[in-house]
Amino acid sequence: MKQLLLVTLTAAFTFSMNISTTFAQDGPPQFRPVEMWVCSFKDRKDQGDMDDVYEMIEANDEAGGYAAWQLNPYFAGTLGQNMDFIYLGAWADNSTMGADLENDWQNHPEVDEAWEEVVDCQGLMFASLQIQPNPEAADGSGNFVLEVRDCNTGHGIGNGQAVAAIRKYNDYRVANGLTVGTFVWFPAYGGGNAEFDFKIATAYAGPRAWGDAGQWFVDNAAYRTRNAIGDGILDCDEARMYIGRTLMDNLN
Repeated sequence: MKQLLLVTLTAAFTFSMNISTTFAQDGPPQFRPVEMWVCSFKDRKDQGDMDDVYEMIEANDEAGGYAAWQLNPYFAGTLGQNMDFIYLGAWADNSTMGADLENDWQNHPEVDEAWEEVVDCQGLMFASLQIQPNPEAADGSGNFVLEVRDCNTGHGIGNGQAVAAIRKYNDYRVANGLTVGTFVWFPAYGGGNAEFDFKIATAYAGPRAWGDAGQWFVDNAAYRTRNAIGDGILDCDEARMYIGRTLMDNLN
């Protein structure tokens, strides 16, 4: 949650990662700060209590430039047994994040207190690089499906080369009729010695769109193209799948 994040962040959102200049197409890469909180409800607390906290967060988003989502595990293996949900928050840019956090910390401590009464959470911070924008929810509800994979680059491969391969595969999908939201998340804070170089997050407009994308993958034998593009460049694990709910979206 936004205020809790101040405990683990320095004043400026800077991070030392092996980010290659080959990210850039027309200038430096544009990263968006993303907070992730892996949460479990406290005794006698439930979703209704958390929704009350969300209302407080949105009411205090005075300057805008912030969006948040709740992810509930669906196909998540043992991870889904160790938490109830994931809270994701994103700011328009780093300066917006800094101003927003300062406002929360100084003026709205009651939100932090309400949050801590409802859930126990572990926080992480990522630098998010957009490859393809999010699709609109098919039913207008703001609900969606999100897949997340942990990925490592091949021996001697830089992050820039890996991102170029991800862009190439995304271009192939779009050219052949499949458009899905695609983002690369680089670990920045909270994770210690991460066992991955980055995460790939793929968003679908809903369960039907997720299923249709799976069928497209089969019908087009897209695994051949994906494997050819990524061979020796990146290695990703099996995806976890979450049902996502948009809580607020004041990014624009």
